[in-house]
Amino acid sequence: MANVVIWVKPYEAANHTPGTEGHKGLCGWHGTTLGRGPCPNEPYASVKLRYADYEPVQSACIEALKEISQRYGFAIPQEYSERVVENS
Repeated sequence: MANVVIWVKPYEAANHTPGTEGHKGLCGWHGTTLGRGPCPNEPYASVKLRYADYEPVQSACIEALKEISQRYGFAIPQEYSERVVENS
């Protein structure tokens, strides 16, 4: 089974598992890395992905949403694309 985007919704902490970056109001796609710390951008969308038999919901800042769109080959929904263009 291919990795795919299942849905994209406006960011809401309730869409994310307690204890995750998304639930804490951070960009889970970029996450936290040693030396860099957490992504400085606020989450903009909640994105449900499918990796084999795992279906996480990732929080995504504007930049992450663009990266996910490019990586998984899906068009950014119209209501998001205007905001992505504004922040480019």
